[in-house]
Amino acid sequence: MPGVRDLPSATTMNGASHSLREAAAILAENAVNTDRGASFPVESVAALHRAGVLNAACPTEYRGLGCTLDELIQTGIELGRGCGSTAMIWAMHQVQVACLVRHGSAEIRDLLPSVVAGGTLVASVTSERGIGGSLRTSSAAVVPDGDMVRLEKSAPTVSYGQQAGAFLITARRTADAPATDQVAVYAEADQVSLTPAGPQWNPMGMRGTCSPGFDVVATVPASHVLPVGFGEIAEATMVPLSHLLWSACWTGIATDAFRRAQSMVRQRTRSDGNHLEPRLAAAGAALAQTRALLTEAAGRYQPIWADPAAVGARGGPALTLLLNDLKVLASTATVDVARCALEICGMAGYSEDGPLSVARHLRDLYSARLMIGNDRLLSTNARLSLMKKV
Repeated sequence: MPGVRDLPSATTMNGASHSLREAAAILAENAVNTDRGASFPVESVAALHRAGVLNAACPTEYRGLGCTLDELIQTGIELGRGCGSTAMIWAMHQVQVACLVRHGSAEIRDLLPSVVAGGTLVASVTSERGIGGSLRTSSAAVVPDGDMVRLEKSAPTVSYGQQAGAFLITARRTADAPATDQVAVYAEADQVSLTPAGPQWNPMGMRGTCSPGFDVVATVPASHVLPVGFGEIAEATMVPLSHLLWSACWTGIATDAFRRAQSMVRQRTRSDGNHLEPRLAAAGAALAQTRALLTEAAGRYQPIWADPAAVGARGGPALTLLLNDLKVLASTATVDVARCALEICGMAGYSEDGPLSVARHLRDLYSARLMIGNDRLLSTNARLSLMKKV
């Protein structure tokens, strides 16, 4: 089986829409084995690369698909319906590529065509031991070394770290800088040393993302430090796009769980024409509410997606509140959808096998409230709500 860095070339843009459906079908075929073995979905990621979808957020000038924000969200939903783990790998990669495109130097952007052509996955190293899950603080620092810089960081999770061909790593600007004065550093795999740190990867859900902890050491050219502060990158791109694409993937997972519950109800209705299932209606309402808020949040973020410089005028507390609301709602309402599906399908849904199983869906969706903890976001929103005009 080929490694991720040795994937074949992508298809042309004209075939991308058709290929997306084919790729999503491959994700669905491989989802059970990916989950069961907690193994990286090599064949599924290869299918995304062949479809060109792996670099959907990368502009066409860098050989990506140059998808609109709405297209990215719909792609996330479609992939989530096939395999939650692969969809989440796709979403996290899109975010990293978007950060490089929108905030990287010309030298860094010049590397993107080879990233796209080679099917290179870009992984995020933002988590760090000892900072309590805060994205906007770092203990690790960038240390100059001639024309190079070096940093060392102990990360409790690095999604698909061993399969990535490049990394975007956060750290303090200098060893004397405050914890919140951060930069992002682009490093290719041969510039990074990963030493496993922590327990072996064996989680409850999202098992194919392969996200154990690593001690990370990177030595890169000084020009690989992105020229803008990480605070700007996080506000204009990383955080909002993460919340949107993660929510899209979770919505896709829940949509497939709903479809399975719907199938069970239809079977019962064929044998009992008077059969009613209020739980299916409740699940449908939760799914519709999530989709509606996802659409609203995407619309509010669209001007900043079109131009990162618009974050000053179009961002701020109101957008933060909305995006945090989206993440919290999507991470809980989609679980409710899968839970209703489980109750409707009964033992067929509880089983790990079979066409009505929703066990994987439920386990995958429980990870959602941990990806930037909901308590942290609700605490932020509690403060922002005091300023909200009603």
